Amino acid sequence: MANKGDLPEHSHLPGSRRPPRSQPIRRRLALLLLIPLTSLVTLWGFAANLTFSAAVQHANYDTVYDAVGQPVNVALAMVQQERAAAALAISDEAAGAQRYRQIRARTDAALASFRRTALTSEVREATSGRLIGTQMGTLNRSFDGLGPLRSQIDSGAVNALEAIEGYDRITETALQMLSTMAGIDDGDAFRNTIALTNAYWSRDYMMRQDALVTSLPRSGRMSAAAQSAFARWAGSGNQLFSVAEAGLTGGPARHVRALARSEEYVRYRSLEERITGTGSAAGVAAQWRTTIGALSPRWLQASTQAGKELNDQIGPAGRRITIQLALAGGVGLLAVALSILLSLTFARRLTTELLALQRAAQTLAHERLPRVVARLRRGESVDIAAEAPPMEPARIREIARVGEAFGAVQRTAVDTAVGEAELRKGVNRVFINLSWRSQSLLHRQLRLLDAMERRAGSAEELADLFKLDHLTTRMRRHAEGLVILSGSPTVRAWDHPVEAEDLIRAALAEVEDYTRVEVTANTGAAVTGTVVADVIHLLAELIENAATFSPPATEVTVRADSVANGLAIDVVDRGIGLQPDQLSELNRRLSHAAEFDLADTDRLGLFVVSRLAARHGIKVSLQSSPYGGTTAVVLVPNALVVMAGDRDPRSRATPVPRQPVAAAAGPADTAPPPALPAAPPARPPAAPATAPSAGEGQQPGDLAGLGRELPGADVPRPRPVAG
Repeated sequence: MANKGDLPEHSHLPGSRRPPRSQPIRRRLALLLLIPLTSLVTLWGFAANLTFSAAVQHANYDTVYDAVGQPVNVALAMVQQERAAAALAISDEAAGAQRYRQIRARTDAALASFRRTALTSEVREATSGRLIGTQMGTLNRSFDGLGPLRSQIDSGAVNALEAIEGYDRITETALQMLSTMAGIDDGDAFRNTIALTNAYWSRDYMMRQDALVTSLPRSGRMSAAAQSAFARWAGSGNQLFSVAEAGLTGGPARHVRALARSEEYVRYRSLEERITGTGSAAGVAAQWRTTIGALSPRWLQASTQAGKELNDQIGPAGRRITIQLALAGGVGLLAVALSILLSLTFARRLTTELLALQRAAQTLAHERLPRVVARLRRGESVDIAAEAPPMEPARIREIARVGEAFGAVQRTAVDTAVGEAELRKGVNRVFINLSWRSQSLLHRQLRLLDAMERRAGSAEELADLFKLDHLTTRMRRHAEGLVILSGSPTVRAWDHPVEAEDLIRAALAEVEDYTRVEVTANTGAAVTGTVVADVIHLLAELIENAATFSPPATEVTVRADSVANGLAIDVVDRGIGLQPDQLSELNRRLSHAAEFDLADTDRLGLFVVSRLAARHGIKVSLQSSPYGGTTAVVLVPNALVVMAGDRDPRSRATPVPRQPVAAAAGPADTAPPPALPAAPPARPPAAPATAPSAGEGQQPGDLAGLGRELPGADVPRPRPVAG
């Protein structure tokens, strides 16, 4: 019973944009604060990690220096002494063999001390993942090579130069390991450590040269290999010492530069150049031994003093690293925690104020405005200031301004609701006034027609009067619809129940195509008199809608049956039916007594039916009929139904002639007691000699209003049947 082809109200067209997914303000603020806070925490972690790494490195440096550096220095010195003793023992066994054996015993003791302190789990943990850890393993394996070298020396399998070069591989490994210990994160200390290691390495080259010169025969002549080795050691030593002198700064540089300006060092370089140039130590061997004997301890003393000052320089660096760790780790962490706390406080304050604004909006939309509208519908007066109080002032300026604007909006909304309610009251009063005026005139017209029907002298005249009477009865129903739409009760009422069949036939009196309606009543139940007029009106709307929107050659069936929940009246048409979504929408409208919308004038009949059904608790629903059309099911509840054995005999009396409506007429209009409208005969009165033309007596436009949203609007309206 709705127009075919109607589109759904909320259809999604292709290409239409879906609304973006909304997110709570807490998540938005969390994302807003997460980026800077994450950056701050990352920067703090980076700085703390750097300072912590430097502190750990410094602690590891102290551990490695005490457990590895000092024992390696002692072992290196003993290996250097053993190298000189071995070269002397090879060249002059009688003079050097005893000393060589003594130094070997002290070297073994130094190596045992090194392995006892350097190869512990603590040192391995401190050097884990670092180059010095690898160098320590290499040095330990290099020390293991002393045994085979000593065996070769004892057996005379090597000469002095080969023995010196064998020891050189061990000393170079030790010096390389010492250079890797300079890993502290301080620029000056690192450079001084490397430079001091180069100076110490240069001293080792000097001691190699001394061992070679000491092992020469009395003639002082050198072999070609010895000359090459001496020259190579001279060049490397001189270069390393120059690099060390240039790289040292501060106190360590002072000691090395003093050594470089000393008489012993200058004489050593002069003798070195002479031996390199001549390839012989003849004539200078004694002077060489005297110079090296004085220079070696002074060189060692200068290196030792420079190392002490370097350690004194590393100490403040360690304290500075500790202070940096405290600042970056402690103070930085405190600043990060304070930043997070302030950010959370700000976010909570902003969220609280925004949520307060949200709650105010939701309260207005879901509680205050509906409450105001409900009170206005009940006719109560509303205080706009009390229903739209100002919001609490916010601390954030922008939110405070939004709150002020929202306060103005809610005052406007409440004021508009009050104004609209007053407008609706005025419209309802207009409806009632127009209905009363129309019903008064129709009441007088029906009385006049009743008198004229009694005086009619011919069948043709009686048929015309009957048609006019029928039109007037339908006009009365439309006028009464204005009262129903205004929310006021109808004034027609009966003091006794009316049977279902009489009720249906009375409704047919207000339908245009009553001749197409087939009535079947399988019950003797009746409807209480207080609701008879409204039930007649409701059925008339549904029956006329069914007749209007079904083919003119079909019939409309109205059945009445008693069911467990009351009285069921089915109005079945044989039209083109409804789609499932249309049925669902119409049933939703019929089950809710929606307020009449002045802009929705095409649905007056639907509003009337839903308003009458809601007024008395009557259920109206639409279903698909077996004939392909639509079935309107009206269920009158048991509270409004009287069974055959429980009612007054008057309720089945023959209906009296149609009774004009009781209206708010003027003083000249006095309404008699109400009675049922007389049902139209099964067929119209005898036709006059000339049948009325097509369309005669047909009311133009929509008769019931309800039909405009039901299907079949394109079906032609039936023409009056000529009797």
